[in-house]
Amino acid sequence: MLPSLHDNFLTSYEVNCEARQIKLVAKRDTRRPATSEEPTTRVIIFNGVEGYQFENDAFGNIIYSLDTIPVEQLFARFGSQIAESYRTAGAPGSWAADIASGAQTLIAKGVRGFILSSSYGLSGWVLAKEVLVEQM
Repeated sequence: MLPSLHDNFLTSYEVNCEARQIKLVAKRDTRRPATSEEPTTRVIIFNGVEGYQFENDAFGNIIYSLDTIPVEQLFARFGSQIAESYRTAGAPGSWAADIASGAQTLIAKGVRGFILSSSYGLSGWVLAKEVLVEQM
C-alpha cells in the first residue's frame, strides 16, 4: 500500500529510460502538523516501467494522491491516448500496438497501474512492475 502523499510538493522527477525506472521526490508541507514518524521527504521509485505519461508540470506541483489501479482500469481511461501515442511515435512499447491484448500482456508480466493526481500541476499515469517508497 502506498503512503498518502496528499498535499506533498512534487519537487522533482527523473525518468531513466535505460533502467526503465522513474523516481518522484515528494516533500511534505512542513508548515502543517505531522506525526513524529512522518518523514519530510519520500522518494517513490517505479521499477520495470512499461509506459508512462505526465502532463501539466507547473514547476510547483502539489500532489493530491498516488493510487494503484488495475491495468484494465488504466486502459479504460487512457487506452485511446496510448493507442494514438503508439500510432504516431511507437510509444510506449510494442504491447500498445493492440490495446485489446496489450493489457493482458502487461498483466502477465506482473505490471500494475498507478495514477498520479494533483491539486496543482503535474498529473499522469505509470505502468510498472514495482513501486518502492524510500523515506528520508
